[in-house]
Amino acid sequence: MAAGGLAVVSVAIGGFVFFMATRSTFGKILPPTGFSAAHLESLPRQQINTQPIPRLEQEHVMERAAGHERGSMLVQYNCVEYDCEPGLVEKLTEIVLNFPRYVYLAPYPTMDAKIALAAPGRLLTLESLDEDKIRKFITDNADR
Repeated sequence: MAAGGLAVVSVAIGGFVFFMATRSTFGKILPPTGFSAAHLESLPRQQINTQPIPRLEQEHVMERAAGHERGSMLVQYNCVEYDCEPGLVEKLTEIVLNFPRYVYLAPYPTMDAKIALAAPGRLLTLESLDEDKIRKFITDNADR
């Protein structure tokens, strides 16, 4: 009986940990800052993406272990739920292209932020373009 109770508690805790690992902020849809066991073992094919990157592939960008490129991170935007100023995507593209190929840009039309930058264990959300903050985030997290 005790073993059954322990199993139920373990499953509940495991489910909560999995939920929290796939959500950057409780209750909000934001880019991942970590990865789950279910993540895909593939990276985006290109640095600048015009289509959303699948969530489980985003998690792989966050993975850090032997054989995985350090410094990988995501710069994503939501111009579906938020009003984006003219030229926002072009300016983000210009910024990202100034960094190595492992900094990825993509739309994320279902996230709860206009602009979000994600690196392992780190998240920055912005309500408007702030080039200095974006460059600083990428530079500060490039060797993590």
